[in-house]
Amino acid sequence: MLYRSLKKLSLLVALSSLTCTLAHAQAKTPRPSAPSPDTLVVEPSTRQSPQVVTVVHRLNGIKALALLQRNGEAVAMVDEDVVTASNAVTSITAGFALGDGQSIVARLPQAEAEIEAATFFSPSPSYRPQLPTQRLAPLAQRVTTASTSPRALMPLESTGFVVAQSSGKQYAARYVGLDGLSGLSLLKISGLNVPVSPDVNEEQLAVGQTVRLFAPMRAVKGSSTTSSTVSLRVGEIEGKIAGITRASTGRIEYLTIKAQSLSPEIVGGIALNEAGETVGIVETINANVARLIPTGAVRRAAARVLARQASVPRPWLGVRGEAVAAMPLEKFFPGGWSEPEAAALKGKMEGIFLTSVAPGTPAALADLRPGDVIVRVNDFEVKNAEDFSYVLNEVGSGATVNFTFFRGQFPKPPAPLLPLPTPMAMPPFPPAGTLISPEAFKFKPLVVSVKLSESLNPARAMKLAESYAFSYPGSESLPPIARGLETVTLSGKAAMHLGARGGLLVVFVDPESAAARSGLRVFDVIESVDGKLLGQTSWSAALPANNPQRLSLGIVRDQQKVEITIQQKD
Repeated sequence: MLYRSLKKLSLLVALSSLTCTLAHAQAKTPRPSAPSPDTLVVEPSTRQSPQVVTVVHRLNGIKALALLQRNGEAVAMVDEDVVTASNAVTSITAGFALGDGQSIVARLPQAEAEIEAATFFSPSPSYRPQLPTQRLAPLAQRVTTASTSPRALMPLESTGFVVAQSSGKQYAARYVGLDGLSGLSLLKISGLNVPVSPDVNEEQLAVGQTVRLFAPMRAVKGSSTTSSTVSLRVGEIEGKIAGITRASTGRIEYLTIKAQSLSPEIVGGIALNEAGETVGIVETINANVARLIPTGAVRRAAARVLARQASVPRPWLGVRGEAVAAMPLEKFFPGGWSEPEAAALKGKMEGIFLTSVAPGTPAALADLRPGDVIVRVNDFEVKNAEDFSYVLNEVGSGATVNFTFFRGQFPKPPAPLLPLPTPMAMPPFPPAGTLISPEAFKFKPLVVSVKLSESLNPARAMKLAESYAFSYPGSESLPPIARGLETVTLSGKAAMHLGARGGLLVVFVDPESAAARSGLRVFDVIESVDGKLLGQTSWSAALPANNPQRLSLGIVRDQQKVEITIQQKD
């Protein structure tokens, strides 16, 4: 739930002190500035159960810039004001305290969660702007765990995440990781001991039961002490369970809640039953219906992140598809299926028809093609998209999976974009006007083994892969060794603040790229390429003129010089 909306990313700029700089970076058109909030006020709540907390997230200038890039707003150059900008509130949502009393699960916007999952940016204090003394004080002095005031106050400069209990007490939280399967993030607060109520017994959930949705909202206008204070209260909405959807394993996949007066602020809210037991976290809303991630799924997500102590990506194959049962007959023909074949296949009402296979992905390297129909994953029969996603998520990223599929008898050969394994022998397409008897058609199952890749955001990874590059538009002209990066040019003063003589700020590294394998991280500064110092230039202009198989990069990371060699795979 963005604060209060980032549907247009320019609103983020209006909330932060990045206003003038980002306007200069994009169009040099000044925009009105708003003060960066300095203090959080959370009104205590007697109705709120102790396991429900408020989570406030802030981004510094560099992370805000990366968020703009993630959402498609290109920035030509970063000036020093971005590097030295104060933090700005970007997201306010509810959190769910787990049984250990120290772990908090919250639903952050995907782009923000991805940024936090990346390597953190932490410049040296010697390069920080001249801010008020309280902002430069040691963290232990700036972050208090409680307040005697009825409405506890906390300086927002103290930490990237602030968690407030129902009593109003506030704590600094550490981001642990993002669970790619659920989209939930896990925070940790050392020393916290939140009393929690039990989870609801999912077997006793039934349509028609009453639930209460809790989510933080802006307090009544005028309750803030100053214009630079964020004042919040936890709102409550009553609703009823309208539907329970279970997976093939019998576990609850999601719940739907019907309630009045739902708004985007409810997304990320916590649902409790009348006994105060936790039912789930609000995933989405549509009109007067909210969709919940059930408590069991929430706890499994938290367990995955805790086990790794880092973000947990989703398995990724690199395909788009539709259920055969829902496909119009004419959509089969470009995939090499004759009308009798397609009709016979639709009659079986099973399988996923692949509409796209992105080059360079695990699916493409295994010679899966658009038009193939996957009917089985390992021993699990696939009837629809939900089955397909479920079984891939169950096997996990990095696993080797056997796909059983059908291929039309007259497929068009794949375009020679990448070297592929020896294609399976198939008969040539029949001459125009040739009639094929449905009785003559027999399904011939084919089997291929594929090692799954991984991604925190498979939809975005697929979009990038389909553009034949792993970076912003236009990078398909880059040599393969240089793909997978998004960079922004630094002005001389901005580079100086980061400890570099000039260069490019890395705001995205594709995990499957050669750069990622070589150790390049988000928020590194590329100061030189093959010994050549970079000025105010672009990534493509910084590369050697030939098609290099090896690049030597001079990196500045946390004010320290690092040498990284990117080596193209054979």
